[in-house]
Amino acid sequence: MDRELARLPKGDQVAGTPTADIHKRCFSLFKEEYKDTYLTILETWKEVKELENMGGTVAQWQQLFDKTKRNLNHTFTALSKAHGFEGTYLLAGHVVNQDGGLGHVFMTPSAERFFAECCCTSDDEIIGHFKAHV
Repeated sequence: MDRELARLPKGDQVAGTPTADIHKRCFSLFKEEYKDTYLTILETWKEVKELENMGGTVAQWQQLFDKTKRNLNHTFTALSKAHGFEGTYLLAGHVVNQDGGLGHVFMTPSAERFFAECCCTSDDEIIGHFKAHV
């Protein structure tokens, strides 16, 4: 917070706990300073914070996996619809004894059946091969 408070003009020094108005002003100044990249900075910060908390319970790990899967599915789908980009991805946990159920394969519409046709394998089999690899 000290870095954000340093953005305030010299006459606006804060003693004690900053108020909501001070937070808003600091955020406005932050957005002004990083006009083109502030959203990326905030998203990266959020991802780092989530990664710092990865040592949680199995349920928390499952929730993070599901959230990541939803975000990636949304991103791939949006890119496919908006720009015609097609793709596929595999996502799996890497801790053998803990992440058995963490596996996901996604394909955009034009890439459907990619693994079946190119690798002669089902989605479940490709996830199994991927888990063995990682």
